[in-house]
Amino acid sequence: MAATSVGGEWEIEYDEGFVFKRPRVLYPDGAEDTGTAAPSTPAPDLESARLQRRRRALLHLRAKYQPELSRWESLSSDILAPPPAPTAATSGASSASPLPLTPSAATISSDHTILDDYLAEVEAQEEMLKRASEMCEEIVEFCNEYEAAVVDAVAALPVWGDPRDLVNSLCSADEQAAGQPVPGIN
Repeated sequence: MAATSVGGEWEIEYDEGFVFKRPRVLYPDGAEDTGTAAPSTPAPDLESARLQRRRRALLHLRAKYQPELSRWESLSSDILAPPPAPTAATSGASSASPLPLTPSAATISSDHTILDDYLAEVEAQEEMLKRASEMCEEIVEFCNEYEAAVVDAVAALPVWGDPRDLVNSLCSADEQAAGQPVPGIN
């Protein structure tokens, strides 16, 4: 295997009958004769550059979706909030005599406000869907009227009438004034 320096950043490589061009590699002293290349030092640099590019891309994606992520996190924390943990004194008492667990008034009121918010949001969406449905019905009605007008206009064309009248209407005014018979029509 022999390498010939072309100059610049590339070199021509001949390997068992194949000739190809590859990026130039720095050889240590005496390594050219054996045909083996020394371990390249730029490899860690390439690896670190790749990791930096990957990190930048991931940070860009994170910044892009951060508002949406924070919104979902707040919603999930509201919904999945664990119930208040019983204290040690009540846990010992509850093991001795089972008492029905009742949610606190604060938990009930916060659940009601969350549910009220969700209900208000659903009602607003329902109203928007009704408006969109009404707009679609108006558009369909307009399209049907337009289609009927086009059909009436096409049906009123002289093409559907007497062929002689059609030919006369297509002839120039000079031919009609001269009274020349149209060839092909008797």
